[in-house]
Parts: sequence; structure tokens; C-alpha cells
Amino acid sequence: MNVELNTDDNNRNMSDILKDALISKNISQRKFAKMMDWTPQNFGQRLKKNSFTAEEWNRMMKMLGYEVKLIELESGMEFEPRKKGHGRRLRQVRNGIVYDTCKADALCSDFYIDGENEYTDGMAFELYVDSGRFFLARYVEWDNGTDSISPITKEEAMKLFQKYGDSLAIDNYFV
Repeated sequence: MNVELNTDDNNRNMSDILKDALISKNISQRKFAKMMDWTPQNFGQRLKKNSFTAEEWNRMMKMLGYEVKLIELESGMEFEPRKKGHGRRLRQVRNGIVYDTCKADALCSDFYIDGENEYTDGMAFELYVDSGRFFLARYVEWDNGTDSISPITKEEAMKLFQKYGDSLAIDNYFV
């Protein structure tokens, strides 16, 4: 099902789209409410009021076998959300540049590198990229330890990515 929202030619809301998706999958509203762990009455009211959060909408579409994507109308390019890291947020200024793990894409890390422990020897790192700048977030778990951010070169980042990252995605970041 391919539907554009907020266009003059279809003027449909989320509930209309959801009802059509249920029909296309031959699933009753009552059955779907139970799949979502909602009462049929609650689901019916939410459909009537068109009141679903983005998280609920995404979950409902996945349960029905659909994927929700954001496509920029002008370019036709798919929106890619930020790749969130495992570590806590770090924000530091280095050489007058603000590096922030919450505003960058996590590329790889050594969290759980042994398959069991979050940290190795009390430390872990995560490689990030933001506007073409690569940086390393270092985390420590011991008392009085200090987390830090270190900018690194693209070449240094590539070495870490080759060792800890998904080699199939290397072209996405190091072209």
C-alpha cells in the first residue's frame, strides 16, 4: 500500500489508512485490537478520534507487514534517521567544535565485544560521524572515571570501522 499523507487529492487520515490496511490483510478490527493488547472498545474510540502516536502507528504497520518510510517530496530521497549509539550521551567541545553523540550517527563500538560484558576492562568506545567529522566517544564504568570525546581522522575511523563495524556498510561512510 503506497499512500501519500497530507495531499489535496486523497485527504485521508491515519485511521482511514489503517482501516484499509486491515481490510487488505483480511483482519477484523476486533482481532487487531487484541493483537495490540487493546480492548476492541478502546481501539474503536482511537480509530474514531484518529489518536495514535508515531510509535503506535509504526508498530501497527509492522504487525500488518508494512514499513513506514518518509520520502522527501522534492527529491524523492528517503529520510534516514540518526543511528543511535549504545553509550550514554556525551557532549564536549574540542578545538572550538561541539561534538555531541546525540546529534551524530553511531558507526560501531566495542560494547559487548566478548558477547557477554558491556565493558571490557572497565572501558568501551563508540565511533561516531557528524557532518563528515569522525570522533570517538570513550566510556568508563569505574568510580571517578571520566568519559571523553576525541576527534579522529577519516583514516583512523576507517581502521576502527573495519575492525568493529559492518563491513557491508563501509561504502556508506568512507566513500
